[in-house]
Parts: sequence; C-alpha cells; structure tokens
Amino acid sequence: MPAKYKLVLRKDMRKDAAEGSKLYYASANTTGTCDVYELCDLISAQSTASSGDVKLILDELVNVMRRNLGKGEVVKVGELGSFQLQFGSTGTVTEKEFNQVLIKSRRIVFRPGKLLKKAVKNYTFEKIASGAPDEGGDEDDRPGEL
Repeated sequence: MPAKYKLVLRKDMRKDAAEGSKLYYASANTTGTCDVYELCDLISAQSTASSGDVKLILDELVNVMRRNLGKGEVVKVGELGSFQLQFGSTGTVTEKEFNQVLIKSRRIVFRPGKLLKKAVKNYTFEKIASGAPDEGGDEDDRPGEL
C-alpha cells in the first residue's frame, strides 16, 4: 500500500530564493491515529499475550526508559530503534560561570532500527486529490522529536 502525500505551497527555502517566492512541497498525509489501546489489540492478535499484558509491558518500558535515559544511557529497543537524551545550553565564558539552569531544549531523539529504515526506504508514494480531507495536522506540520 503506497504512502499518501499532498502538495503544499510553502516559502521557498533555497539560499538564492527571491523574497516572497513559494514552491510546492510533498507533505505526508495523515489518515488518523493508532492509539496505545489499538496498538495493544493489534499486537495481541499476533501473539499469545493479552492486550492487557502488552499494555503492561509498554508502560514498564516507559518507566525503564525514563530511568536509563536519565543515567545517560542510549536505550536500544531491538528492531524498533534507539532512544537517547539530548539537550543544549546557553554558553558561558568560564566553567565556573556555568550553572545547570542554563541547560535548555531537552529532548529525546529516536533513531529507527534497520527494519523500520528499510520499510520506509521501500515505500511507494501516491498523491491524494487536491482538497481531500486531512484528518490530522496542518500544512506547517514538521516531524519532531519524541
């Protein structure tokens, strides 16, 4: 099944672009969400674990990740990928001036595993008709960190 996209008119971001110029860019079309309960049901249907068992494991995965990311570890979750804490800070002239309050922009970075990368690389694409409903996000949505 091909991944669907729509064309969105956005500001031309090229270095030599004329002021006010715009270009059409492909934007992934969302068709809804798969929440944790549906995810648990889908996984349960393909295994011997109950939906509740799967939910319990996912909840505990979050707890383990919180603890291990806080210890500075990269958390590898098999073929899913890896998660790592990253942050930036305001700079200071000397070490003595630095205070942890200057640490900003905390985020968790996700790096997909080989199977997910391969799956995305092998997707085909299909343009949706102009004016077709988009059930989530808007034309300015950008991928972000987890």
